[in-house]
Amino acid sequence: MDYIGIALSFLGSFGLFIFGISLLSSALQKTAGSKMKHILGSISKNRIRGVLFGAGVTALIQSSTATTVMAVGFVNAGIIALPQIVGIIMGANVGTTVTGWLVSSVEWAKFLRPDAIGAVAAAAGALMLLFSKKKKVKNIGEVIVGFGVLFLGLSQMPAAVKPLAELDSVRQMFITMGANPVLGVLAGVLVTGVIQSSAASIGILQSMAFTGMVPWNAAIYIVLGQNIGTCLTAVLSSIGTSKNAQATSYVHLVYNIIGAVIFCTGAVIFFALADPAAGTSMINATGISMIHTGYNIAALLLLFPFGKLILAFAVKITDIGSHRHVTDPADLPELDESILETPSFAIENCTKAVFKLMELVRANLVLGVDIFMNRDHKKLDGFWSHANKIDKANDKISAFLTGLYHIELNKDDTVLVSSLIHIIISLKRISNRTKGFAKLTEDAQDSDIDYSNINTDKLKQIYEATLLCYDRMLDVYNTHDIETISLVLHEADIVNAMREEFKSEHLALSFSGAYSVESGIIFAEAARHMTRIAHNIKSVIESISSSYISVDKALELDECMKRR
Repeated sequence: MDYIGIALSFLGSFGLFIFGISLLSSALQKTAGSKMKHILGSISKNRIRGVLFGAGVTALIQSSTATTVMAVGFVNAGIIALPQIVGIIMGANVGTTVTGWLVSSVEWAKFLRPDAIGAVAAAAGALMLLFSKKKKVKNIGEVIVGFGVLFLGLSQMPAAVKPLAELDSVRQMFITMGANPVLGVLAGVLVTGVIQSSAASIGILQSMAFTGMVPWNAAIYIVLGQNIGTCLTAVLSSIGTSKNAQATSYVHLVYNIIGAVIFCTGAVIFFALADPAAGTSMINATGISMIHTGYNIAALLLLFPFGKLILAFAVKITDIGSHRHVTDPADLPELDESILETPSFAIENCTKAVFKLMELVRANLVLGVDIFMNRDHKKLDGFWSHANKIDKANDKISAFLTGLYHIELNKDDTVLVSSLIHIIISLKRISNRTKGFAKLTEDAQDSDIDYSNINTDKLKQIYEATLLCYDRMLDVYNTHDIETISLVLHEADIVNAMREEFKSEHLALSFSGAYSVESGIIFAEAARHMTRIAHNIKSVIESISSSYISVDKALELDECMKRR
């Protein structure tokens, strides 16, 4: 027997199959992803709605992992509470069974020849991608191509594995897994964990069932294992994330392990006592679809009332509640790269992260100026520690936005992401200016320059005007108010004028000998830092205006500026 030929044939057909699933999933997410957050936001506190959402979305985008990731992100963002995760995950388990029915449809719908469907769908979708310029049509074309490729791979998989059905060793392997539930479950866990797709591993099992080599008992145990294996990706991806994210992945794992133990025990008892012959009879692909769907619906009905207990156990595993976990605001746990699969959701999280960064930079601005004004060297270590965290947060947001920018977005989202990139560049410059105050304090200490006797009233006025601009900038970021935008742009120019006036007065006092030239230089530099901060604030405001202000609002802004 040509084992190499069989392996290559199977890998080729399996590659087409899993590529089709991946393409179909990503295309459906692009088509429907913008509506997901609105649907999920309406779940409120109803766990039944969560189940329906989890099942519906997973059936639509063909990925329970993507559904779980979206839910995790919304928990991190505070849009839904952690308890709602249980219902969503239970529903996602049911929704993920749709792919199996597509695979088995060739048995109960004889007119659905997978090779014919695959060829027609792939060709039709390709034509839509090639000749249409409309984004919506292209997205639909991708969905059809993915569907076609999936069926092309499916049409070849049974033929690729058919020679294996003649081998006694292969048949004996399935018989052994049917006789030993532990081996059957482990096989399902390992295969699904390796290829990271329960839909694909179910497809492999169904392609083998087409050839008549899989007994009922082995199929049941393997399917139960596949449900556990699909949790491994989420568990691994949650390492190093927030506690809520880890708790969510463990809810998925605990739920599937409990369900597998209960139904595996029931299957063992049934095959041992009630009908031993039923377990050794061969199953077809439709039977596997029935097992997969029936098990997940039964597990949902059985374990739904115990959702709170499952969540409590998952929370205990992740050590939430055993001690008070203090989250550093600079960690930005909501910016998980996995949520880039849903751009609308990723943009929303990123928008919140940028605002959090603005608040962090403001806090260090206040601290830096306080250190400089009062020559409080004891606070310098704390300042630099916070500054380093801000730099890391800025870099994290920047990398996240860069990844988001390279995803295919609609026109409005592209403009918004571009605006956010410009905003964090300006925030980086503001943060560097706040460091200037700490450096001036350190330089004065190193050079033994005493400026404690200098009147700082004028510099305080410039600082207060700068801080007022910054606070108005925070307000504009959330409200996009035209009057406030106009006011910030005007007040930023006032800060610059105040600095020029201060500069002239300062030079005159320095030349008159009122204080040393070195002290004068330090204060002139402090005023320059504040002016540059005001200038960067204007840049932020302009970036906000470019993404949120319509043409009519822009004309209104021009009128406001003229009045000032």
